[in-house]
Amino acid sequence: MAENNPTPNPNEPQPTPQGNPAPTFDYDKLASLINGKQSVTEDTVLKSYFKEQGLSADEMKQAIGAFKEQKAKNTPDIAKMQSEVESANNAKLTAEVNQSATLEAVKQGVDVTSVPYVLKMADFSAVITDGKISTEKLTEAVKKVLDDIPALKAKASENAGSVQKIGGDGNGNKNLTEDALRGIFGIKSKK
Repeated sequence: MAENNPTPNPNEPQPTPQGNPAPTFDYDKLASLINGKQSVTEDTVLKSYFKEQGLSADEMKQAIGAFKEQKAKNTPDIAKMQSEVESANNAKLTAEVNQSATLEAVKQGVDVTSVPYVLKMADFSAVITDGKISTEKLTEAVKKVLDDIPALKAKASENAGSVQKIGGDGNGNKNLTEDALRGIFGIKSKK
């Protein structure tokens, strides 16, 4: 025979016999009570162990203090570890942005010696979204610097395509050394 009474849900406050809902609990207070109980239990176990070892009351207090101190040293600092991981991730992302920006600057015609200046002047704050580099925004940031300071772009060499003469002309002159030096320094001979 099945009864039509529904089973009570343990997560819902149940009415008391007077019809009032059950009191709510302060879970933080419960957690602190449990931690306190664990601490008391730990102290009791430690005292029992040290008593078995034949230590006096003062020696037990010192030994318990040393144990707790050692335990605190060995407990990892999670906040510090998370901070270090976040810092490492930021450094990695910054390096990736600089690498991508260097390639983009070279693509846009920046002289290799001017790339560090472009990287320092470019605003890369909007380049990273959701931990990824936006190539469009990176290109815009580099282009903005080059629009503002066009002198950073590589200039076409004025002598591009022509052969530059190095040394003397070797026309059989007796003063070859002197002519060679004049040719190197671009000084015309005295004739």
